[in-house]
Amino acid sequence: MSIGTRLRQYRTARSYTLDDLVGRMGGVVTKQALSKYEHDRAMPRPTVLRALARALDIKVSRLVSEPEYRFELVAYRALASLPKKEQETIENTVQLELERRLALIDKLGIAHVFPFESAETPIGDVSSAEYVAGELRHAWNLGGGPISSIVDTLESKGVHLIDIDTERKFDGLAVIATDEYGERVACGIVARREVSRARQRMSHAHELGHLSMQVADGVDDEAAARLFAGAFLYPGDAVRAEFGSHRNRITADELLAAKRRWGMSIQGVLYRLRDLQIIDETSYKWWCMYINRVGWRTEEPGEEPREHSTWIETYAHRAAAEGLIAQETLAEYVPTVGSRTVPEDIDRRALLKLPLAERHATMKAHADAHAAEYNRTIDHDWLDAGLGEWDHEDE
Repeated sequence: MSIGTRLRQYRTARSYTLDDLVGRMGGVVTKQALSKYEHDRAMPRPTVLRALARALDIKVSRLVSEPEYRFELVAYRALASLPKKEQETIENTVQLELERRLALIDKLGIAHVFPFESAETPIGDVSSAEYVAGELRHAWNLGGGPISSIVDTLESKGVHLIDIDTERKFDGLAVIATDEYGERVACGIVARREVSRARQRMSHAHELGHLSMQVADGVDDEAAARLFAGAFLYPGDAVRAEFGSHRNRITADELLAAKRRWGMSIQGVLYRLRDLQIIDETSYKWWCMYINRVGWRTEEPGEEPREHSTWIETYAHRAAAEGLIAQETLAEYVPTVGSRTVPEDIDRRALLKLPLAERHATMKAHADAHAAEYNRTIDHDWLDAGLGEWDHEDE
């Protein structure tokens, strides 16, 4: 990958126009020059490279080094409906995020494992997705009950979950990373950040279906992934146990109860009832019209906060604790770290000139500031102590 390609990748991932980047660089180069760099018609000088890196908030090495991995986007839903600029921003944001996660894994010396190598199941029709979902739940020892956190479940199996801020038209995508030999080494699922918990879980399960199934030619892969998602979150045996094998009438209270228990949207529960033929098409369409009429299509009752990932914080702090990344690199992974400051030493001469009461107040404020910083870092500091070298006679 050339410097120009790399430059465009970082610029578009940050949603900067060429004019934006010129402005962030303080006019060091012109818009025309940047365009030439991106199209490999000119090479930026070292001073310009440094200015570019600062403007993009990255290290120069990120622009000049060849990526170690290649990325394949899988089942990019609603791709055609998104503007080309938005598509490019999403694609590059996702690839760069997964790339930096893989770099962190490499620093920690953790072996790469593609979680679906043996689980990819070829299916010849949409209905087979129900079986595949059940088999994956069994393989992952999830039992037949609700999945309390799909984020924790997927991340524990090595699936990277990436949230992005983008248009409402975007639903989700899956991405696969390969090494220099073309071997699959990692995968990720991407979802829009501003969605409810129920929609987030369904989107994650939908993309999980794309990753874990091989759909034969002529089979509607979106329909298969939707069926997989419903079956993975709400197994058929559980649906029948709670609703029965056939119903002429269901109530909103039943749908809300299922939503709370299984973490699915009301619309998702209705899909399951129709897919399993517990309700007929007429009943399903009636409920769809009702949902539209009461405004539940955009905002359902009983919404809960979305699930959050702690993967980045966990592994970045581990790498920092083991001395594998510097503090400034840790701040790139965990931005809140960069806001931490160590209180300055007190000016003793100035302190002695103050009245006694004011002197005491100043000393207390300074001590409180040091205590706050100590409490933030004590978990790291005590681990570095030579606990095995204590003088036991002093105990």
